[in-house]
Amino acid sequence: MKTPKAYHHGSAREALIKAGRELLEITGGAQLSLRAVAEAAGLSRQAPYNHFQSKEALLAAIATVGFNELSASMDAGMKRARSDMARLTALGVAYITFAQKNPALFRLMFQSELVDLERYPDANAAGIATHDRCLAAVAAVAPEAKRDGLSILAWSVVHGYATLSIELAFDPPEKVRERAELIAKLLVLGGAERS
Repeated sequence: MKTPKAYHHGSAREALIKAGRELLEITGGAQLSLRAVAEAAGLSRQAPYNHFQSKEALLAAIATVGFNELSASMDAGMKRARSDMARLTALGVAYITFAQKNPALFRLMFQSELVDLERYPDANAAGIATHDRCLAAVAAVAPEAKRDGLSILAWSVVHGYATLSIELAFDPPEKVRERAELIAKLLVLGGAERS
């Protein structure tokens, strides 16, 4: 049996989130237990309840970390890009790569049966911030009249590809940039069409 580690106030919460995230990739969200998370963090079985009201609350905290990391990754990719098209591609690459590297976390972030984000303001705000980055990247390349539709289309295609790539493993990671570039080009062409 592990001896509980000494944590000062505040760091136990971070240790639980970190341990929960690591276990999430092994067990998945539905099978994750607060007891297992406490044990993996080297804390008492009671420790999770001192910081989270429920398993869903812990999962919401983990999802918040995921959204923040995804947003930071998208920001870093877009910052290096030199054009609007390159920024849109970089956003797609960051999104898909994040999903491939963190499949269980990615699933958790978008599964309302595991976490109802609307019940957790921090998680909900982090999710909205991620979505807003997608909207801004599409807005930069799309005519104003088509921005809403193309934003939904862009997110649907990138999210769908990311999901398929982790569920079916049909494309190797080195194909991500090529696929993201194709998605960006199709969106720009869709925006340029006159209806």
